Amino acid sequence: MNRLSYLDDRIAELRRHLDHLEGIKGRAKTADDLRHDLSLDNDVRHSLLVASQRVIDIAGELSSRRRLRFEDFSEAIRNLAIYEEFTDSLIRKLESLPELRNGLVYGNGAGDPARVIDALHHLDGIERFMQALERLGQKRR
Repeated sequence: MNRLSYLDDRIAELRRHLDHLEGIKGRAKTADDLRHDLSLDNDVRHSLLVASQRVIDIAGELSSRRRLRFEDFSEAIRNLAIYEEFTDSLIRKLESLPELRNGLVYGNGAGDPARVIDALHHLDGIERFMQALERLGQKRR
């Protein structure tokens, strides 16, 4: 039986949801598209939530592997700076994910349909994160 490690499992799930979001992005161009299609709204929100949470999970795991402490999700993401694969500009792009995640979970301002659409159409930071993870994985082999 081929068991994935915790990190490999999270990376695979992140890739799956990122690909899904890329596939449905064309159907969700405006906040009204989400307001008028409950299924699409749920689909986008769920995959954005999972993708955001997986980035946070991976950042937390990488922090732990380097014995770096973090008190919140944002700090776990900032801890990525210890790895050369994660540039400062990439970390700045990822820093908004804890707020997005919280907005999707708790329904605060970051969960507003317009902000959800904005997040959906700015997935490049998460894609760059995936590329950096690939470089990190190749380096460790």
